[in-house]
Amino acid sequence: MAILFVLSDRKGVGKTCLVMALLSLLRQKGGSLAYYKPFSPAPEADPDLAAVSAAFPGLEIPPPLALPAGLTPELARQINERVSALQAACDHVLVEGPDLEDHTSLISALDTDVVAALGARELLLHSYRPGLDEESLSQVCGLFGNRLAGVLLNLVTVHRLGQVHMQLMPALAARNIPVIGAIPEDRGMLAVTVEQIAEHLGGRWVQEPGDTGGWVDRFLIGGNIMDSGPSYFGRHSNQAVITRAERPDIQMASFTGDTKCLILTGGATPIEYIRVEARKHRVPMLLVDSDTLTTAEALSGLIEQSAPPTARKAQRFSELLVQHLDQDALFAVLG
Repeated sequence: MAILFVLSDRKGVGKTCLVMALLSLLRQKGGSLAYYKPFSPAPEADPDLAAVSAAFPGLEIPPPLALPAGLTPELARQINERVSALQAACDHVLVEGPDLEDHTSLISALDTDVVAALGARELLLHSYRPGLDEESLSQVCGLFGNRLAGVLLNLVTVHRLGQVHMQLMPALAARNIPVIGAIPEDRGMLAVTVEQIAEHLGGRWVQEPGDTGGWVDRFLIGGNIMDSGPSYFGRHSNQAVITRAERPDIQMASFTGDTKCLILTGGATPIEYIRVEARKHRVPMLLVDSDTLTTAEALSGLIEQSAPPTARKAQRFSELLVQHLDQDALFAVLG
């Protein structure tokens, strides 16, 4: 039955979340499904496989092989055997390939070799970035020839979305490159958990934090705020607030909004009244020794990292696919 090979131009573009979203959409249409990730840098503890397994219990998922430097005839034989077995048993097989760019930022031949060995149709998830044009994207797409079933642009900045639809996508279509849509940047896809923030900063909890699985997609700095607390902290949801531990006024004001975590800088202990209010509002408080500016700069590095995929992010990606893609074109790619 149908085999679709999904790959991305580089790490952190959302390939695994896309695969999970496609599996979800295909499951709604009916039919049996399988997922295969041929190679992994951590075959025994791959976070992508863990996420897919948790989101789709009972799904057929063969174990991956260690990520090689290149595709040997023996590796090609093993992959073909596993995919052939899945193909014989399932209506749809989604294969998640390695990233096109390797750790040196050079194009790796591994993806093209695997696609050729499998004879699979390929869906390319390509990140949008300033300066991306039809010429550079055509060069990447040319690596796969007529096996390229579709290209999906992701992480398109909102102010560039119109330009992508009106200029870049028609220019690619004129070159017979099958672009099936563009997905804008979405804060939900960049969100991290409170626990991930704590691990990244190496902070310590002021008191028993309770639930640290809350999602954060925005950081606010609590300094000399001229607005009222509800006006400043009530503008957004899913936020973490960074402020000095000696600012109980800011900390109290943050409780008026959807604050998932207080990040207290400077190393001092907050007053007892704040600790009581934090427990009442179920807001974990994380204490760090660095100052506010240094802490905020450190958190920018967390957002830039490739966070492990989750069922929540995959569900959000499914919603984005429905909102921004032609469904007939999408299912034509899926086969």
